[in-house]
Amino acid sequence: MTSFNPNWESYLAKDYAKYIDENTLKYRSDEIDAIEAWLSENPTKYPAEIEIGSNRGRFLLGLARARKDAYFLGIELKSSLVRISNNKLRREGLSHAKVINADARIALPMLFKPQSVDAIYVLFPDPWWKKKHAKRKLLNEEFFALMHSFLKPHGVFVLKTDVLDYFNDVKELIASLPTYKLIEIDDVPHHESWELTTRERHCVKDGTPFYALGALRLA
Repeated sequence: MTSFNPNWESYLAKDYAKYIDENTLKYRSDEIDAIEAWLSENPTKYPAEIEIGSNRGRFLLGLARARKDAYFLGIELKSSLVRISNNKLRREGLSHAKVINADARIALPMLFKPQSVDAIYVLFPDPWWKKKHAKRKLLNEEFFALMHSFLKPHGVFVLKTDVLDYFNDVKELIASLPTYKLIEIDDVPHHESWELTTRERHCVKDGTPFYALGALRLA
């Protein structure tokens, strides 16, 4: 967290402000300004799909190779992985896919219009085992509410993980939300063209089970 921004109230005039908590607006102005600067050079296009935690970009690269009719954005916290992914995309001339170094909870409302995103993928997220790190977990009720604001009606959310307890917790959470409906992973559009992530490849090689679910955004 950065130092307090005395001019934070200037953000309140922005459309994204109602989706971002006050402490973030006050203390993370460097991240907000960086996303705004990135957006000025990389305008969002539609239809759009998002991968949160894109790692080295293997899955995102597969999406971009298979489909030229959509815009694909990876949101990744580690700047070194962002560089690797963007270099791969540039080498193949896949200009309809990008990766940004950002926190998805800030970037999602800043980069996209409400009810505009076709799909959001969260693949093998960090489960943050320790209680003191619980607040770092991405997939909680608050984040599902945020995703609901930006997914299109009948847009999809996809989770893959090799942590069964995490999978069951998320599945139970989604089942409790009246704004989502669990669906079979084979019913997610374009699933047949997905590339295996780096983690999936390791799971297959080592015989480690992993789990996947889809959820439909309801009105």
